[in-house]
Amino acid sequence: MAKALSDRADGILVDDKNLTVGEYLDRWLSDVVCGTVRESTYCRDKYLVNNHVKPSIGKVKLKNVNALHLQSLYRERMDSGLSGSTVQKVHHVIHKPLVQAVRWSLIPRNPADDVEAPTPTPKEMRPLSAHEAQQLLEAAWEDRLEALYVLAIHTGMRHGELLGLKWEDVDLKKEIKAPR
Repeated sequence: MAKALSDRADGILVDDKNLTVGEYLDRWLSDVVCGTVRESTYCRDKYLVNNHVKPSIGKVKLKNVNALHLQSLYRERMDSGLSGSTVQKVHHVIHKPLVQAVRWSLIPRNPADDVEAPTPTPKEMRPLSAHEAQQLLEAAWEDRLEALYVLAIHTGMRHGELLGLKWEDVDLKKEIKAPR
């Protein structure tokens, strides 16, 4: 009774005894995340919660979730064919709300701190062959983005670099000297 009165005095009025992980994550997404991050980030986090976290541990009571639940979730997701990178995103989307749950005194500690998320394995890049580059340029002929494809093939610029170009970055009069 003293603990309940103390919690009430501290402003903690949450009936968290039956709160499930899924219910908590829904509240966290709507009350904490929505409106504080880019729409694309919110949509990605919501997708990961709804499609990967909740089906596996959504019915577990928040107060009972532990590192074993999370490790099993990550193993299950890896075994289903998800990449290490995506499972690492699942880890981040579960870790952040559990940090908040600790701050709100809903759980005593964050079980995600005790779990190792898979590390993404970098994919080996394979440049286009001369024939493949020629096929791409032929397919892009008279496309509205043809110049972008030509620039990508001739400079090797990455997607973000190409899309970040502005006219002031382009100098069409600069003399290009051939290497000797």
